[in-house]
Amino acid sequence: MIKSRGAKGKARVTFTVDPQVGAQTAAVCGEWNDWSAGADIMHRDAEGGFSVTVDLDAGRAYRFRYLLDGQRWDNDWAADAYVRNDFGGDDSVVDLTALAEAVPPATRKAPARKAPARRTPAKEAAVKEAGAVPPAARRTPAEKAAPGQTAEKAPPATKQARTLAKEAAPEQAAGKAAPAAKRAGKTAK
Repeated sequence: MIKSRGAKGKARVTFTVDPQVGAQTAAVCGEWNDWSAGADIMHRDAEGGFSVTVDLDAGRAYRFRYLLDGQRWDNDWAADAYVRNDFGGDDSVVDLTALAEAVPPATRKAPARKAPARRTPAKEAAVKEAGAVPPAARRTPAEKAAPGQTAEKAPPATKQARTLAKEAAPEQAAGKAAPAAKRAGKTAK
């Protein structure tokens, strides 16, 4: 027997009968269908067993039994409980009380955003010492323009990138040490 929560206070229960019972027909009869042999007729599967899925009200327990070949009663040996009946036998019980408990609504998580790569202080110092210009400062205004933009509409370079580009260009051309190296107390060879 397989139980799952359904919609609007219902529970879906799949009842199964093992092929070893040797039956030709099977039905599940219980309190929900007034023990009717024709209400929930089970379907034969490829292995010779039977199954049927029934929607029941969650929040309560139901007595049931299997009627095999229209004359033989059998219990579900995987039932939640067994209760004595008026005919000297036991009825199987399916308990759906736990499926009626409120389930908190699923919260939707936003996908995790990847943090932008950061330069370490050592990497930053190496870039400054070498007098390198960040990639954003090396691009021309036309390259900085988004598709469909002209160079006149291109976003301006950042202040830091412009400063680095101005400092590096004249000194690199003259073969002098970069200002960052001078500030660090190093001289170019």
